Amino acid sequence: MFSSKKKNELLRKNWGKPIIRYRDMELIANYHNSLPKESDENLVDNKTWNDLDFDTIFAVIDRSTSGIGQQYLYHLLHKYETEAVLKKRFELVSFFKEDNETREKVQNSLSNLSGVPSYFISYLVLCKSLPYTKYYKFFYLLSVLLPLSLILISASGIFLFVALSILVGNVIINKIYSNQIYQFYSGFSSFNSLLNSAIKISKIPTEKEIEELELLKKKRELLKSIKKKLGYLVIDKESLNELAVVVIEYLNLFFLFDLIAYNRSVNSLLKYREDMREVFKAVAGLDAAISIASYLQETKNYSNPVFNNSETISFEDMYHPLIKDAVPNSLRNIVKSVLITGSNMSGKTTFIKTFGVNMILSQTLYISLSNTFNIPRYEVKTSIKRNEEMEEGKSYFFVEIEAIKQFINLSGNRNKFIFLIDEIFRGTNTIERLSASTAVLKYLNVENKVFVTTHDIELQELLHNSFYMYHFSEQVEEKRFFFNYKINEGPCTAGNAIKLLEITGYPEKIINEANSIVNDILLSNYGVKGSRGKE
Repeated sequence: MFSSKKKNELLRKNWGKPIIRYRDMELIANYHNSLPKESDENLVDNKTWNDLDFDTIFAVIDRSTSGIGQQYLYHLLHKYETEAVLKKRFELVSFFKEDNETREKVQNSLSNLSGVPSYFISYLVLCKSLPYTKYYKFFYLLSVLLPLSLILISASGIFLFVALSILVGNVIINKIYSNQIYQFYSGFSSFNSLLNSAIKISKIPTEKEIEELELLKKKRELLKSIKKKLGYLVIDKESLNELAVVVIEYLNLFFLFDLIAYNRSVNSLLKYREDMREVFKAVAGLDAAISIASYLQETKNYSNPVFNNSETISFEDMYHPLIKDAVPNSLRNIVKSVLITGSNMSGKTTFIKTFGVNMILSQTLYISLSNTFNIPRYEVKTSIKRNEEMEEGKSYFFVEIEAIKQFINLSGNRNKFIFLIDEIFRGTNTIERLSASTAVLKYLNVENKVFVTTHDIELQELLHNSFYMYHFSEQVEEKRFFFNYKINEGPCTAGNAIKLLEITGYPEKIINEANSIVNDILLSNYGVKGSRGKE
C-alpha cells in the first residue's frame, strides 16, 4: 500500500502520459453494450468503430484510475451528443486540467476501483437478470428459528426434531441458492468500493460547483444507508485467519447469512436503481473527464469544433492521433462530396480515416486534432476494412455490396451522414465497377456527403459535376521515390505503378511496353496524348 504522499507523486509522474497496460476490451465494453438503446439515439456503430481503429484510439486516450471510468469513457466515445452537453462536459475536463489538487483527491478516492471486479459493478447497477427472490424475508425467520429451537430443547424434546428439520432445510436451501448467487459476490464487493469512493468524493470541497460532486453530496446519506445494508456480504474473508473463515462458512451454512445479505442487497439495488445509476455515472464521469484531461495535457495541438448549419466542411492542419509526427492536412469550404485519387501508399486511406476519427471525436468528446475544425453535425459511416467476413466465404465485393446497401438504406433517414468509402467496388471488373460506382455515389450524394478514395481516374470525369476532386501524389528525385502525404486540389493525372516497377529494377523492355500501352489507352479512350516513358 502506498502512502498518500507516494500516491500523489505517482499521479503527478503519470499525468499527461499514456498508460501502458492490458485492457480487456470485452469487459470495458460491458457497460456500453448493456445499456438499453433508445430508438432515436445516435451511436457509432461497430463497423465504423473497427474501421477507424477506435479500440487503439481509446487506449491512447484512456488514463482512467478505475474500471468504471474506462467503461464510461468507452461509452462516451460511442455516443454523439448535443453541443450543449459537449460544452458542459468539456468544462469539467478543462477544470481537471487546471485544478491539480481536486483532480488528485478524486483520483485517490478512486484507487480502490482499479481491479478487474470493478468492471462488474455496471452489471449490478443496470440490474441485468440478477437472481433474486422476493420471499427472502422467510430466510430471516429460518435463521432465527434455528437457535430458538435449540434453546427450547431443554423445555421439550420435540424441539430437537424441529431444530434438526430446520437445520437440514437451511442446508438444502443454501445448496440450492448459493450456486446461483456466488458469482455475484465479487461484484457486490466492488459495488461497496463504489459506495466508499462516492462518499469520499462527496466530501471534497471545491470553489467551482461541479454537477457530479453536487449529486454525490445529495446522495451521501443514501449511500451510507445502502453501505450498511451490504454489511456481512462484503466482509473481506481473505483478510481473516483460517479459523475465522471456517467458523463463518459453517454459520452461513446453517443460518443462511449469505442468502439474507445477498437478497437484501439486491432489494436495495432494485429499490434505488435510478439513484445508483446516477451515482455510477457521476463517479465514472469524473474519472473519464480526468482521463481526457490527461490526454489533452499531452496533446498540444487540438481545438474545439465549431458546428455549422451551412453543411460546409473546413479544417486546418488536421492529423491522426495514432501516427507519430503525422503530416497535417487542410481543406476549406467543402460543400459537396469529395473524390480522392492518387498513387498507391500516398495517404488516401489514412486521410479519410483521419477525417472520420476527428468527426467522431468532435461530436463525442468535443475535441478535434487540428488547429480549426468547422463542420456540420453528420454521423460517420464507413466502408474501409472488408476482410472480417472472409472466413464466412464472402468475397470482398459482396461484403462491400452489403455495407454500401446499408448506406443507401440510411440515405433517406432524417439524420445526415458522412459516408467514408475506401476503394469503392474494387473487387469487380473495370466497366461494371465504374458504372456501379458512379450510380451509387451520385445517389448517396443527394442527401449526404461522401468521401471516397479510388484508383479509377475515370471516375473523375464521370463525377466532376457533383464531386470535388482531390488527389495525393508521389515525389521522385534521382531514382528515389517518396510521398509528402499532402492532399492536393484537382484531379490526378498519373499513377505510380509503372514507376515503382522501374525503380525496383524491372527490365527496361517491360517498362517501355507498359508505358506504351498506357499511352495508347489514354489516346484511344480519352483523346489524351500520352507522355509515358519519354522523360
